[in-house]
Amino acid sequence: MDLVIWGAGGHGKVVLDVACSTRSFDRIVFLDDDSGKAGLTFCDCPIIGRPEDLRHLSGTVFIVAVGDNRARARCFGRAQDQGLLPATLVHSTAVVSPSADIGAGTVIMPGVIVNAGSAIGENCIVNSGTIVEHDCHIGAHVHLSPRVVLGGRVAVGRFAHVGIGATVLPAAIVGEESIVGAGAVVLKEAPARGTVVGVPARSLSYQRNSRFEGRDHAPYECPA
Repeated sequence: MDLVIWGAGGHGKVVLDVACSTRSFDRIVFLDDDSGKAGLTFCDCPIIGRPEDLRHLSGTVFIVAVGDNRARARCFGRAQDQGLLPATLVHSTAVVSPSADIGAGTVIMPGVIVNAGSAIGENCIVNSGTIVEHDCHIGAHVHLSPRVVLGGRVAVGRFAHVGIGATVLPAAIVGEESIVGAGAVVLKEAPARGTVVGVPARSLSYQRNSRFEGRDHAPYECPA
């Protein structure tokens, strides 16, 4: 079986390692939006062309190696429209409960733990060393960065991005399109389409510096 990896960049290297660890593919090739890469090799794998060349690959399995959630979702849809079939990749060192559900197009990186009853949507990235505890529900096109920890019964909405080393406590909610900053600790909720940072995590907002209270100064961005 052949595998097409869309994206011959840094994330593509990691996805290639995951694919190789499964020993499931006879040949792995890359596609890339950069037309100058066609005909070259990347990590000893051929770059066979641009996404416009997908149609002749109909029926081949693919994975999108793009970190940005929105861009990855667009590529995911385009590949399916051309008749490609999404693969699901789980690194050989990951521990995934038999009762967990992993969506099509999702990549589970090295050292990940996904515990019982959790469901991860399609086209997600669960990056190295992340822990997804029991009964979590993660929507489609989510990116969990390295060493994220989700407590039990956490809900993560579609297109959310949880930063490196962030912790989400049990039963907390990360809203759709939310961004959780690196190292943040979400106690109850990260609002949809917002950004939270710090310990405990708080929404980024603009506040007036108390030293200039009452003066005509622009507000500054509060980091926590």
